[in-house]
Amino acid sequence: METDIDAQRAEDARLLRESLTLLAPVADQLIADFYDRLFAQYPQVRSMFPAVMDLQRERLLKAVIALVTHYDTPDALLPALTTMGRNHVRYGATVEHYAAVGQTLLATLESYAGAAWTAELAGAWERAYTFAAGVMMRAATADAAGEAGADRQDAA
Repeated sequence: METDIDAQRAEDARLLRESLTLLAPVADQLIADFYDRLFAQYPQVRSMFPAVMDLQRERLLKAVIALVTHYDTPDALLPALTTMGRNHVRYGATVEHYAAVGQTLLATLESYAGAAWTAELAGAWERAYTFAAGVMMRAATADAAGEAGADRQDAA
Protein backbone atom coordinates (compact mmCIF):
# COMPACT_ATOMS: atom_id res chain seq x y z
CA MET A 1 0.00 0.00 0.00
CA GLU A 2 1.35 3.39 -1.01
CA THR A 3 1.72 5.92 1.81
CA ASP A 4 0.87 9.60 1.53
CA ILE A 5 4.61 10.36 1.55
CA ASP A 6 5.22 7.92 -1.32
CA ALA A 7 2.33 9.42 -3.29
CA GLN A 8 3.64 12.96 -2.73
CA ARG A 9 7.15 11.92 -3.74
CA ALA A 10 5.80 10.27 -6.92
CA GLU A 11 3.81 13.40 -7.81
CA ASP A 12 6.80 15.60 -7.04
CA ALA A 13 9.01 13.41 -9.24
CA ARG A 14 6.54 13.80 -12.10
CA LEU A 15 6.44 17.59 -11.69
CA LEU A 16 10.22 17.82 -11.44
CA ARG A 17 10.72 15.76 -14.61
CA GLU A 18 8.19 17.88 -16.49
CA SER A 19 9.90 21.08 -15.41
CA LEU A 20 13.32 19.70 -16.29
CA THR A 21 12.04 18.95 -19.79
CA LEU A 22 10.69 22.50 -20.03
CA LEU A 23 13.93 24.05 -18.79
CA ALA A 24 16.39 21.77 -20.61
CA PRO A 25 16.83 24.10 -23.61
CA VAL A 26 17.97 26.92 -21.32
CA ALA A 27 19.69 24.82 -18.64
CA ASP A 28 23.18 26.19 -19.22
CA GLN A 29 21.97 29.79 -19.04
CA LEU A 30 19.79 29.00 -16.02
CA ILE A 31 22.78 27.60 -14.11
CA ALA A 32 25.00 30.53 -15.09
CA ASP A 33 22.26 32.95 -14.00
CA PHE A 34 21.87 31.05 -10.72
CA TYR A 35 25.53 31.65 -9.86
CA ASP A 36 25.33 35.30 -10.95
CA ARG A 37 22.37 35.79 -8.62
CA LEU A 38 23.99 33.83 -5.78
CA PHE A 39 27.15 35.93 -5.92
CA ALA A 40 25.20 39.19 -6.24
CA GLN A 41 22.90 38.42 -3.29
CA TYR A 42 25.51 36.64 -1.15
CA PRO A 43 28.91 38.06 -2.15
CA GLN A 44 30.53 36.44 0.89
CA VAL A 45 30.22 33.00 -0.78
CA ARG A 46 32.12 33.95 -3.95
CA SER A 47 35.49 33.01 -2.46
CA MET A 48 34.22 29.45 -1.89
CA PHE A 49 34.11 28.89 -5.65
CA PRO A 50 36.79 28.70 -8.35
CA ALA A 51 37.61 31.76 -10.42
CA VAL A 52 36.66 29.91 -13.61
CA MET A 53 33.18 28.48 -13.09
CA ASP A 54 32.75 26.20 -16.14
CA LEU A 55 33.36 22.92 -14.29
CA GLN A 56 31.36 24.08 -11.27
CA ARG A 57 28.35 24.95 -13.45
CA GLU A 58 28.60 21.57 -15.15
CA ARG A 59 28.71 19.79 -11.78
CA LEU A 60 25.66 21.63 -10.50
CA LEU A 61 23.70 20.88 -13.66
CA LYS A 62 24.57 17.18 -13.38
CA ALA A 63 23.57 17.18 -9.71
CA VAL A 64 20.20 18.79 -10.49
CA ILE A 65 19.57 16.31 -13.31
CA ALA A 66 20.45 13.39 -11.01
CA LEU A 67 18.18 14.72 -8.26
CA VAL A 68 15.26 15.02 -10.67
CA THR A 69 15.95 11.71 -12.41
CA HIS A 70 16.17 9.70 -9.20
CA TYR A 71 13.93 11.67 -6.86
CA ASP A 72 11.38 8.87 -6.75
CA THR A 73 14.13 6.46 -5.60
CA PRO A 74 15.84 8.49 -2.87
CA ASP A 75 18.07 5.63 -1.72
CA ALA A 76 19.82 5.86 -5.09
CA LEU A 77 20.73 9.48 -4.32
CA LEU A 78 22.10 8.95 -0.82
CA PRO A 79 25.69 7.93 -1.67
CA ALA A 80 26.31 10.89 -3.99
CA LEU A 81 24.59 13.40 -1.71
CA THR A 82 26.50 12.10 1.31
CA THR A 83 29.80 12.47 -0.53
CA MET A 84 28.88 15.95 -1.70
CA GLY A 85 27.97 16.98 1.84
CA ARG A 86 31.29 15.74 3.16
CA ASN A 87 33.14 17.54 0.37
CA HIS A 88 31.31 20.81 1.01
CA VAL A 89 32.72 20.91 4.56
CA ARG A 90 36.16 21.46 3.02
CA TYR A 91 34.83 24.54 1.22
CA GLY A 92 33.44 25.96 4.45
CA ALA A 93 29.75 25.39 3.66
CA THR A 94 27.40 26.10 6.56
CA VAL A 95 23.66 25.76 7.12
CA GLU A 96 23.28 29.41 6.10
CA HIS A 97 24.96 28.68 2.78
CA TYR A 98 22.53 25.86 2.05
CA ALA A 99 19.64 28.24 2.75
CA ALA A 100 21.11 30.88 0.42
CA VAL A 101 21.62 28.34 -2.35
CA GLY A 102 18.08 27.01 -1.93
CA GLN A 103 16.48 30.44 -2.02
CA THR A 104 18.53 31.47 -5.04
CA LEU A 105 17.91 28.22 -6.90
CA LEU A 106 14.15 28.39 -6.40
CA ALA A 107 14.02 32.04 -7.48
CA THR A 108 16.08 31.27 -10.58
CA LEU A 109 13.93 28.28 -11.49
CA GLU A 110 10.80 30.38 -11.05
CA SER A 111 12.09 33.12 -13.31
CA TYR A 112 12.96 30.68 -16.07
CA ALA A 113 9.78 28.59 -15.78
CA GLY A 114 7.55 31.63 -16.17
CA ALA A 115 3.84 30.80 -16.31
CA ALA A 116 4.61 27.09 -15.82
CA TRP A 117 5.75 27.87 -12.25
CA THR A 118 2.84 26.91 -10.02
CA ALA A 119 2.50 26.49 -6.28
CA GLU A 120 2.65 22.72 -6.81
CA LEU A 121 5.85 22.95 -8.84
CA ALA A 122 7.40 25.33 -6.32
CA GLY A 123 6.53 22.87 -3.56
CA ALA A 124 8.06 19.96 -5.48
CA TRP A 125 11.33 21.84 -6.03
CA GLU A 126 11.40 23.02 -2.43
CA ARG A 127 10.90 19.47 -1.14
CA ALA A 128 13.54 18.10 -3.53
CA TYR A 129 16.09 20.72 -2.53
CA THR A 130 15.29 20.29 1.16
CA PHE A 131 15.81 16.54 0.82
CA ALA A 132 19.14 16.93 -0.98
CA ALA A 133 20.44 19.67 1.30
CA GLY A 134 19.29 17.75 4.37
CA VAL A 135 21.24 14.65 3.39
CA MET A 136 24.29 16.76 2.62
CA MET A 137 24.11 18.67 5.91
CA ARG A 138 23.64 15.46 7.92
CA ALA A 139 26.72 13.98 6.24
CA ALA A 140 28.71 17.12 7.01
CA THR A 141 27.55 17.10 10.62
CA ALA A 142 28.34 13.40 11.02
CA ASP A 143 31.83 13.98 9.65
CA ALA A 144 32.38 16.91 12.01
CA ALA A 145 31.15 14.84 14.97
CA GLY A 146 33.43 11.98 13.95
CA GLU A 147 36.43 14.29 13.69
CA ALA A 148 35.63 15.85 17.07
CA GLY A 149 35.42 12.39 18.61
CA ALA A 150 38.74 11.41 17.04
CA ASP A 151 40.30 14.65 18.36
CA ARG A 152 39.05 13.86 21.88
CA GLN A 153 40.51 10.35 21.66
CA ASP A 154 43.83 11.71 20.41
CA ALA A 155 43.96 14.13 23.34
CA ALA A 156 43.29 11.37 25.89
